[in-house]
Amino acid sequence: MSGSLIGIVVLAVVGVLAIGFAALPLLAAEDAGASRTAREEARAAEIAEAEEALARSLASIREIEADHRAGNLSEEDRAALDTAERQRAASLLRERDRLASASAGAPPTGDASMPRSDLS
Repeated sequence: MSGSLIGIVVLAVVGVLAIGFAALPLLAAEDAGASRTAREEARAAEIAEAEEALARSLASIREIEADHRAGNLSEEDRAALDTAERQRAASLLRERDRLASASAGAPPTGDASMPRSDLS
């Protein structure tokens, strides 16, 4: 090989390495964006699941009331089922709010009390 050919090869290798080093931060930022999007989608799915569970619990409370009014549940059974389901709904509401606060970037709040009007 002649000296000029070796010089061209060395310059080409250095050029390729320089381009690779320059592109590295861009590639890393792209990967970080993809993982951030995946985390956001996972969190949105968790929030949706929590909302669905809360909706089912609130529907159960309404069904307990309807069964009691129809005479299918005694007052004692209604009270026991209603209390348990309202506690479950309150827990689900707190979980949903915690997930939504975390998703919005806000610090999680403490135990939020659930107004009874939300359960009927």
